[in-house]
Amino acid sequence: MAKRIYNFSAGPAMLPEAVLRGSAEALLDYQGKGYGIAEVSHRGKDFDAVMTEVKVRARALMSIPDNYEIVFTQGGASHLFLTIPMNFLQGSADFVVTGEWAKKAYEAARGYGTANLLASSESTGFDRIPTGWKPTPNASYLHICSNNTIYGTRWTTLPEHPCLFVDVSSEFMAREMDVSKCALIYGGAQKNLGPSGICMTILRKELLARVPKSVPKLWSFAALVENDSRVNTPATFSIYILLETFRWMEREGGIKKIEQRNEEKAQLIYAAMDRAPDFYKGTVTDVPNRSRMNITYRLPTPELDDQFCKEAEKRGMHSLKGYRAVGGIRASVYNAMPLEGCAALAQFMDEFRTANAKR
Repeated sequence: MAKRIYNFSAGPAMLPEAVLRGSAEALLDYQGKGYGIAEVSHRGKDFDAVMTEVKVRARALMSIPDNYEIVFTQGGASHLFLTIPMNFLQGSADFVVTGEWAKKAYEAARGYGTANLLASSESTGFDRIPTGWKPTPNASYLHICSNNTIYGTRWTTLPEHPCLFVDVSSEFMAREMDVSKCALIYGGAQKNLGPSGICMTILRKELLARVPKSVPKLWSFAALVENDSRVNTPATFSIYILLETFRWMEREGGIKKIEQRNEEKAQLIYAAMDRAPDFYKGTVTDVPNRSRMNITYRLPTPELDDQFCKEAEKRGMHSLKGYRAVGGIRASVYNAMPLEGCAALAQFMDEFRTANAKR
């Protein structure tokens, strides 16, 4: 097997090697039974056991209370931008926009009721978390995106709200989160949990009473809960990969240990940035709310940005180019990125600056 690179892709992102190996083995021969896990019925005993275990492990990792349900859906979080208001928006809902995906969620909800834009940091290039806003009385829920994949901010402290909906796509299980403070948590798997094409949602059971009977069963959270996420055939192998990831996370010491490592990883790169603020200009001005998952910065010229990416790739550090509409550099350091990868990037940043600072 070829040596694995340090893959800084924003998603789909790198997965732990142990997860890939375990999933590959199960794909070929599941538990020595002569068939792969992707070949079993989604309503058979083998997959029943997978669904039970994946939810038990998720509950344990995140300390999910008993009055919450776990739902798996096909597609991405962008699908849920539509189905969440379809199910739960009654009258109006509040939105705080901190980046591209939070904005898309706000725009998608407008087709199902009144979407109140409480605040947005778009005018300053999404470089901060907006402050000074107040929730709308009697709004169905407050929606935020906890981490800004493209621009590199995060809600270090989530807002207090009785019905808080949080898109955690780019930091799902990357830091400890009090589930009981949220009414609904959701996200795509392709950053920290597994492959693209599968989403996980955690929601309070009391929300299910809101779901209109007119919502088609495929998109109804009430129907999905009732049918154990199997209204139709789910993405069975993708769910199995989630299970392998949760097993790996438990072996790594759980979310608390992973968060500590993520903090250390991010600080290695931020320290390299902060040592040379005139050369590595961070795109986030709101320093306390800098993302620990997506670290964004620019060099003095676009030409140096390109050179930086090319030289980094020669050293085994790939996918550092910033989002196409933003440019610059983006280092995505999700759970599977080892500490050594971030140390290597920080060292390269110092060396590249020394070699090119006068250009």
